[in-house]
Amino acid sequence: MATFTSNPNKNNLTADLAAGTVETWAGVIRVEASVLGVRSVQLPTWPADSSNIRAAGSGGEITVCGSKEAERVLEQALAELAEYFSGVRKVFDVPLDLHGPSFFARVWAEVGRVPYGETRSYQEIAEALGTPKSTRAVGAANGANPVAPLVPCHRIVGSDGNLTGYGPGLPLKERLLTMEDAVPGGSVDNAYLAWIERVALRLESPEWVLGLRRLRRFCDPGSAPVALRELPNRLFASEKEAMASGYERL
Repeated sequence: MATFTSNPNKNNLTADLAAGTVETWAGVIRVEASVLGVRSVQLPTWPADSSNIRAAGSGGEITVCGSKEAERVLEQALAELAEYFSGVRKVFDVPLDLHGPSFFARVWAEVGRVPYGETRSYQEIAEALGTPKSTRAVGAANGANPVAPLVPCHRIVGSDGNLTGYGPGLPLKERLLTMEDAVPGGSVDNAYLAWIERVALRLESPEWVLGLRRLRRFCDPGSAPVALRELPNRLFASEKEAMASGYERL
């Protein structure tokens, strides 16, 4: 999980900001960094009919020079983003310098704890914060996240498993979840069985179970209803873990 400061003064160290770009299969990503950490990340927009994956480009490029410290942060961010979109990096280490209300900062920190290859609902984030009635506020904070995917708001979904609320476009959100193996990318035959095996290795548990968000039930992944397999469901290492999260056996 990336660390970040929460500073309400948006003009702090503005003169020292450095900016740059990195080209990935998703398109050109623009990053701005201060001496304290990454200030903003601008992902390319994927329209509703977008399905084409671009060819990855070369390394990152600094386009606006700042202080040497800010440039070092920027270079680290560009390198880590290139590694992430190449499928090499699963955890970001670059520091973040975020600005917003204190509740937003709490949401961003909790969203940052959602592991690579997994998802949580807005309701689950609200409950983790101890404010179960703040689902809409969580959604607002998630939508205001200035550094996606460093704070991985693409891993937050609706309580029924539907993909909702992603500024760069739901096609990109879906593609990122597929890249991370949070969803199988196919509901039947060998692709789905291969996904089951990969998740078992990732969770280090051959007995893992699939939590079907839409039903609030869990089952062995191989016996999941075909119509629900491609949704971003919960991945539990054990039945005990699933039941502790409020799921019942299907």
